[in-house]
Amino acid sequence: MRFHIADNLYTEAINEKKVRRLILKLKLKRPVKNLFVVTMPLYDAGIMEIYDYNELLQPFYRKKKQNLEVLGLSTTRDGAKSIVASILEDSYDKLGSPDIKQFFEIGGAG
Repeated sequence: MRFHIADNLYTEAINEKKVRRLILKLKLKRPVKNLFVVTMPLYDAGIMEIYDYNELLQPFYRKKKQNLEVLGLSTTRDGAKSIVASILEDSYDKLGSPDIKQFFEIGGAG
């Protein structure tokens, strides 16, 4: 599995310098303590999903041959839930619908 980081990545209570370091660790698939990622769903069975980042480093996910679109980063699960709410609000404001793929300009399967 490869991580694709959204251009307009949402973050919750993380400064810009730390965000850059976290993105590098995601790309290198390094473990990170207390990091939750908001992603597009793996199986098109929802709008968005929240994962503890370290869970995605397990063999089950590593063997997947797909890109995982990362839409947001947070140090807490509650922060990740706030990111989901913010993304939905912004999507409704911009598009009038919860079309997350269109909002993040994601082509093809997530």
